[in-house]
Amino acid sequence: MSKLEKAYALLIGIAYEDGLNTIGDAEDIATILTDETICGYPFENVLLLTGKKADRNGILNAFKTLQEKTDEHSSVFIFYSGHGGVFEETFHFVPHGMKDGMTEEEYKAAWVTADEIKESINALQTKRLIFFLDCCHATGIAKSGISANRNAGATSVEEKQDTSQKFTKAEGLAQKIDNERGISIVASCKEDQESYQLGDDRNSLFTKYLLQALNGHHQTHFEEPYVRILEVAGYLLRIIPQTIKDVAAQQDPPLTIKQEPYVNLEMYDNFILSQVPEKLRKRLELDELQASQIENSKGAPEAKTIFRESPDANNLLLFIHGFTGEASATFGDIPEMLINDPKMNGWDMKPFGYSQYVTPEMGKDVWAGIEDVDRIANNLCTSVKYKYDKYDRIAIVAHSLGGLIAQRAILDFKKEYRTKISHLILLGTPSAGISPLKLKKIWNGKYNEMSSEGHFIRTLRKDWNELFQKEYPFTLKVVAAIDDEFVDMDSCYGPFESEHHIAIEGNHFSMVKPKTENDDGYILIQSTLTNSEFYQQYTNSEEVNIALGKYDKVVKKLLPEKDRLDQKGLKQLIFGLEGLDRRDEAFQILNEHPKAQVDTDLMGIIGGRYKRAYLKFPSKNDGEAAFVYYELALEQSTAKENYDQMYYHAINLAFLSIVVENDKEKMRHYANIALDACEKCGDNLWKFATLAEANMYLGQLDLAKKFYKKAADIAGIREKISIHLNAYAGYTSLMQTNSLKDDFIQFLHEKFLS
Repeated sequence: MSKLEKAYALLIGIAYEDGLNTIGDAEDIATILTDETICGYPFENVLLLTGKKADRNGILNAFKTLQEKTDEHSSVFIFYSGHGGVFEETFHFVPHGMKDGMTEEEYKAAWVTADEIKESINALQTKRLIFFLDCCHATGIAKSGISANRNAGATSVEEKQDTSQKFTKAEGLAQKIDNERGISIVASCKEDQESYQLGDDRNSLFTKYLLQALNGHHQTHFEEPYVRILEVAGYLLRIIPQTIKDVAAQQDPPLTIKQEPYVNLEMYDNFILSQVPEKLRKRLELDELQASQIENSKGAPEAKTIFRESPDANNLLLFIHGFTGEASATFGDIPEMLINDPKMNGWDMKPFGYSQYVTPEMGKDVWAGIEDVDRIANNLCTSVKYKYDKYDRIAIVAHSLGGLIAQRAILDFKKEYRTKISHLILLGTPSAGISPLKLKKIWNGKYNEMSSEGHFIRTLRKDWNELFQKEYPFTLKVVAAIDDEFVDMDSCYGPFESEHHIAIEGNHFSMVKPKTENDDGYILIQSTLTNSEFYQQYTNSEEVNIALGKYDKVVKKLLPEKDRLDQKGLKQLIFGLEGLDRRDEAFQILNEHPKAQVDTDLMGIIGGRYKRAYLKFPSKNDGEAAFVYYELALEQSTAKENYDQMYYHAINLAFLSIVVENDKEKMRHYANIALDACEKCGDNLWKFATLAEANMYLGQLDLAKKFYKKAADIAGIREKISIHLNAYAGYTSLMQTNSLKDDFIQFLHEKFLS
């Protein structure tokens, strides 16, 4: 029998002081992989780490050995059976040598972090890699009853139990090692579940059935003499939950426990894991072919797993496709168009869903089984929590049933993760399901789970209405294609208010495949994500998007606590709301908040709101209101000899004098008050900006430029826009010109808007 010459494996089993011993699991996997009549891995290609060999150095050195031995044509099988931990938010593996009573320094010197494993995986040239992760062990179902070892998945450092969480998150650890480059990951259970072992079995349930699959016992029909990733993953997904359900039901009293493996559905290469055993192959008359022949015959175009990723971006755009393909193909050229659009700088972009190799319950069809929707929605929840945890804002563009996945996941998020969602664009999504009449007439009842009267749709709509009550913490666009042959407008629009409805040209599929940047579908997505005044004022879009991500995070954190905020918190909230173009809310909070009536700084902020309202649409009432607040604030800050506040309010009164009243004498009066107050204050951004603006009003333009340069050098995006607003409006009102050729106007644009 031919060997899988390019197949390699790293197998890790560990014995712990708490009684968990997984060495047998790793040894049994090694035995079957190296059996020439079964798997056919060359013995020298299998690295088995048990006992002392499975310590930190042993594991990291084994990855280095794999780096030396493998190339882009190799496949790599990794199996880890043991504890996982999370300490101070760091996910890690628990190798040999780690034990209770360690100091924090000793503990961290002995662990292997998820990031280190990810880096080791990234260093391998191959993309044909599967990682089997058997964590969170609990033993004793069946013969010996239930005695779940709930500490088995946790480790601690001396008395630090409060900071070292009990680790039962194999799914979370799997997400942390996922490099998003198409590697395949199968974990023994989902978050907050146990990985069980039955009675007197030698292996955990997960390892037991993995061995069965590698041995060809997972199915009776084979089309080729090889076992591939997806058939193994599919077998584990089916057999383990059913076994646990059956065994738990036999207990007295019956138990309600679950064990559902986690599988990364974004598998982009369905490569060979093992060979069908020789006896079985001969009985089924399977032709023996070289593995390379099979691999070439099964080849498929490589799909993208990441559209764009950068180290500093704090905004993520996720594309969730329907059930007829996968995200990198479904959305056509939209991702590439957005990447080439400067306004989208600062956004990472990634596809989400499953690869072309994963076959949904009902095949690659427009509709799908609810089990598929639930599975991917659950995966999205876990990904937002663990894989995408660095992002402050997450926007979702979802097509067809991808929109149901997005809605179900948003409902299932914990609040802290739901608040990260900034935009939801539903394209051709049957949010109200399919009418029973249409199901019967057109689909012959094949897709009854998608019925508008079915449990899934009714529950989805009930949960959605109860949670949001027509008020959304994100921007919502519900988009229908005029010629959609699958989703009618009643199903697309029905659950949502008309203010969120948009109709575009095209059919169910063409709506997400625009040909140019002028097509409806592209314009809709781009404008929804960039609809902020920042984009019209500032040319560095990456800095804009990063700032908006921060504002979004601040608002969602502080808005629920607005009545209990101190002055600093209230200012942060107001600035955040304004940055997100939510000025009416900012106005209302300031006008109603008791602190704003006595604090001169907050009075100035209220004056600023009226000032900006006047500049946007000149109104005598707004101009007068701004004067009242700034004058009152200046009077109180002068009485208190608060010079920082004095120059701030005085320079704004100088601005209003020329812009609103065209009174140059009053303008110069307040400009001089501002200059005098600045002399008694230390240097900072706003002092430089005030000195610049005051000198501009007094005709000292060269001196004004000097201080504007100092301000521009240390100002952030928000401050630059604010300074430019005052400077430009004040200068053009004073000089009665807005010519783009004017030297001072060009200077201001260069320093503050470029």
